[in-house]
Amino acid sequence: MKKLLVLFAAILCSFAAYAQQDTTEVLDEAVVATKYLSPVKVGGMELPVIEIPQSVSVVNPTRIREFNMNTIDEAMRDIPGVTTIANDYMRSQYKSRGYNMSIMYDGLPSYNSLAISQQLDLSFYEQIEVLRGPAGMLQGAPEGLALGGIINLVKKTPGKDLSINTSLSIGSWNNYRGEIDINAPITKDGKLRSRWVFFANDRDFFYDRSHATKVGAYGVLEWEATKSTLFSVSYAYQDAKGDVLYNGLPAIRENNDDQSRNHIDVDRTFNPTPDWDWTTWKTHEVLFKMNQRLAKNWNLSVKTNVRAQQQVNKYAFAGTVSKSDNLSNYLRGYNDESIPRVTAAADVTGKFRLFNQTHHLFAGANFENFVDDKKYLSAYTKYEWGDPFKVEDFQIPYDMLNKSKMKVTQGGVYAQLQFNIISNLRLFLSGRFSTIQASMYDFGGEKYTNVFEKLTWHFTPSASLVYEPFKNVNIYTSYSDLYVPQTERKADGSMLDPRTGSQYEVGVKTSFWDNRLGVNVAGFYINDNGRAYKVNPAENTYINGGLVENKGVDVEINAYPYKGLEFMTSYTFLDTHITKSSSGDEGLAFSPVEPKHTFKFLAAYRFTGTALDGFALGAGVNAFSTSYASVLTPERNQKPYALLNAFASYRLNSHFSFYLNFNNITDTVYYSRVGGNGDYFGDPFNFALSMRCSF
Repeated sequence: MKKLLVLFAAILCSFAAYAQQDTTEVLDEAVVATKYLSPVKVGGMELPVIEIPQSVSVVNPTRIREFNMNTIDEAMRDIPGVTTIANDYMRSQYKSRGYNMSIMYDGLPSYNSLAISQQLDLSFYEQIEVLRGPAGMLQGAPEGLALGGIINLVKKTPGKDLSINTSLSIGSWNNYRGEIDINAPITKDGKLRSRWVFFANDRDFFYDRSHATKVGAYGVLEWEATKSTLFSVSYAYQDAKGDVLYNGLPAIRENNDDQSRNHIDVDRTFNPTPDWDWTTWKTHEVLFKMNQRLAKNWNLSVKTNVRAQQQVNKYAFAGTVSKSDNLSNYLRGYNDESIPRVTAAADVTGKFRLFNQTHHLFAGANFENFVDDKKYLSAYTKYEWGDPFKVEDFQIPYDMLNKSKMKVTQGGVYAQLQFNIISNLRLFLSGRFSTIQASMYDFGGEKYTNVFEKLTWHFTPSASLVYEPFKNVNIYTSYSDLYVPQTERKADGSMLDPRTGSQYEVGVKTSFWDNRLGVNVAGFYINDNGRAYKVNPAENTYINGGLVENKGVDVEINAYPYKGLEFMTSYTFLDTHITKSSSGDEGLAFSPVEPKHTFKFLAAYRFTGTALDGFALGAGVNAFSTSYASVLTPERNQKPYALLNAFASYRLNSHFSFYLNFNNITDTVYYSRVGGNGDYFGDPFNFALSMRCSF
């Protein structure tokens, strides 16, 4: 595999020397326009970031290329106010403002996509749009899945000109990667065009014995049928395999009765996973899009996404270790999980005149059908801690596999109105009627109907007011309704009422100096009322009595002081606390895995017009305050730490560029996750050398 990757990229790059077309790589100071003026659709209506009355950030192609980003995790690294928590090599969760964030694919919602789905390779995507804070208008129900915000992954689209871009990357721990991106017009006029992306990745990890491969392909056809009609269809495929994948480190306690938990003292290269552990993931995805201009300033968009994923794995997780007997209760098991989903949306956007002002309307409907079909078997067995080779291979009696199935159907209709009261005062009104039905089947085939029985055509409103006292200075205030179904039961057996609440956000977005300086500041307050409050532990019954309050500040600065120089910095303060609870944690942090203070800085300089023309240098620092697995076990925490990353690049000519990336330069020892299935050490110092060819 590794030799094939090298040969693959070398052959393709060799063609560049003889290419006839001079397609100079755009190093875009470009980012200037991208950040402030280029429209994004993550908040609903397609607007420039500076005009959206919510906290929005964009990861653009330049940053993806220069920092050698290949995964969603790497792209989210520098986003203000976002915390990444590793689940495993193939999946992560993202949190903001005390809650989980949700994924959207080209503006289409995706139920439970972070907890259960493998993410596609970043090579398939053009950019990533991130909105922080409640975003239930498009995401759908239950809105609790999007309380932290939305990550919108925007796929690559074809252009009218022929171009080929290839890359080869070699990095730490035998990390080999090859990639090719072909933009190919099919007709001379470019009205029928295509784009093709292929990649292959073969790698080890810093921890012992672990190895993974990943290959994928993406193709898209786009057809300008008429001046007013555009069709697009794409297909994405990804196949990932992992052997002896790291499942995290267990906590340790004094004895089996001790309720405290602490980190186990082992080298970060230690992998407690037995050699027979393996995982496979396969993903197939088809996306259809149609854009139709209905009349002047009015457009119709129709999108349908069909995604089929399958995970099969045999695993062993080490449970908490007791010092008294040095035993760990290993969970060994087998899982075969099929996850098909169909998502569709249709929306209309347009402008109209009223009271001598131009107003904007965005309205539509979306639908999703999601299935999680499992065959599984697991068992707990105690083994001596410290020797994964003694953990016996889990034998699979296929005729005894448990079976479960969950079906979720959700949909809604929504609308967003931008009403220009006067030329510099805009009112945004949004609302969504949502419904959801879920059915669950246990291994015996018994059906439990409509898990979310309380959520049927519920209306969720939001409103924002934006005032522009000066050009490119927007002051805004916004309100968002919270509505989250709960599955806990009351004493009479009925389902607990949904949680309710609201988010209030005030902020200012600015762009000065010909869009070369942007300063965004946002303050927010979230109240989450009616959470499950246990009143009878013996009978496991609840009432709506719990209360959570989250508040904080986001500050983001983007600057381009002079040609070639760019820097971005952000600071987030987050205070989450439980105001009322039956669990003995009143006054403590609601989301302890998120640090109270987060600071991120990124700078780059691209030399032009000197003897160093073509060179670029950049560095970034991410710093975090203390985070905890649980406020009830504060000894199991991640103390404050900072990570230093850097890159250097050289553009030899219009065809060849070279990149050298360094991560965790100071080799800081830290955890990328504490708690959950296990503690994960973050990556030690590592590097990657990449060559890119364009022709």
